[in-house]
Amino acid sequence: MLRVVAFALLLVGCDLAWQLERDVTPVCGPFSAPTLVPFHPELVGPHDFSVDSSGTRGMIYAMYPRAARPTGVHAIKLENTMWRADPTRDGGVLSQLDGSHIAENNFAVGWLFEEGADRPEIREYQFFPGTPGAWNQGTSGLVDPLQGQTSTGGNLIVLPYAGVATIRFMVTILMSDRVGDPNTMRIFQLFPNETQWELTPQADPLKTAREKVNPNGGVMTADHGKLVYSARIGTDAMAPSRLYASERIRDEYSHGAPLTIEDVDGDADLTEPWINADCTRVYFRKDDATWMADAVDDAANGP
Repeated sequence: MLRVVAFALLLVGCDLAWQLERDVTPVCGPFSAPTLVPFHPELVGPHDFSVDSSGTRGMIYAMYPRAARPTGVHAIKLENTMWRADPTRDGGVLSQLDGSHIAENNFAVGWLFEEGADRPEIREYQFFPGTPGAWNQGTSGLVDPLQGQTSTGGNLIVLPYAGVATIRFMVTILMSDRVGDPNTMRIFQLFPNETQWELTPQADPLKTAREKVNPNGGVMTADHGKLVYSARIGTDAMAPSRLYASERIRDEYSHGAPLTIEDVDGDADLTEPWINADCTRVYFRKDDATWMADAVDDAANGP
């Protein structure tokens, strides 16, 4: 029987019905006009950016000529206001992954596609410092044993559990391999002293929304209270992907309100969402570049 962890839930004053366009107060933002995330020219074609809560360590998919595997996942660091490769944290299994997002305390979410492995997989990886340091598989097992050919990871959060241990939550996106079928967001949990992740129903409302929600990325705030995701809505495969934010109500994330970002048109195609711990900064991909925007105080605009 699936166990569901109960956390304190915040109430919202607006009806969270199944309709997609509704009058709800955004749970993140509004955000200022975005600025480019600065990457050193040594990182060619960087995308799929992630950063930990320190704001100084991250991961990227790019071509880095000095690495043993130039094109792939690379550890990066913020140095002199610019992101560049971090060779001291770029060793081990990291170079073999098809994608990875950094997590806290020397952990990461990494994934392999079916084309490059015996089977696709998403799992937790851990960095072991040394000379040189190296990334290896963590102690937890496969996150999702039913992954598709190109399943990807979102982010990993760790929360206190029963006062003496921790519980882990991880977001994944099961990419559809059938034309017309939407991707599926899945949220897993791992209880202490266990190695088998459990699928939760937390993202189920996204699958049963009135209009089809086709997610392509998702991350949660560090307190497990909010979900920020990118998705195309409806049946038009050419519709732009937008960013949405949802609050966890009754241990579920319903379809949320679109993020408001100054100077970003509503029909702009936005993907690869990432946030800081409390969703006061958002990162995303637009026009083949990575951008970041900070939340602003909108009180002056009235209710």
